[in-house]
Amino acid sequence: MNHLSVLFLIISLALCGNVSAQVYTWINADGSREYGDEPPANAQKAELPQLQTMPTKKKEKPTEKEKVPPKEDTNAFTGYNLLNILTPKQDEMILASKAGNASVQLHVQPPLQPGHEVSLLLDGKEVQKGPQLYFELNNIFRGSHLVQAKIKHQGKLLISSPKRRIHVQRPSILNR
Repeated sequence: MNHLSVLFLIISLALCGNVSAQVYTWINADGSREYGDEPPANAQKAELPQLQTMPTKKKEKPTEKEKVPPKEDTNAFTGYNLLNILTPKQDEMILASKAGNASVQLHVQPPLQPGHEVSLLLDGKEVQKGPQLYFELNNIFRGSHLVQAKIKHQGKLLISSPKRRIHVQRPSILNR
């Protein structure tokens, strides 16, 4: 047992307060000092340091002048600061091997609030919506497209992400 473990054990035992168990110390077969409450025959009572205590200050009731009005909830939602598209990256090429599929991952600050809904737009048209920050776009047509996300609550727009341009290269019989 190393010195740090012994110190931790002593402090832990000291913090137990007025416990009726006695702490003993002894040297084990490896020559290391050990502590415990069930000693072998060669153990001695351990000398533990005195605990430092601090008296608690009694709290007096405030007078009418000292009473502070209750604070408003500091965790109340005040709006979103940020909504960004993490993936796909700006001008990312989605290759033929992915069959025109793209994963869209969003980042929002503060976190998405309960009851708020994310709409994912492709070329200005809503293609998916839900209370999530991850979407899968499948079978996107060949060419360049704009991806954007919006967060709404009860139909009211709260924040929009910047538009992100992506490019899809799909197989063609003309381009093998």
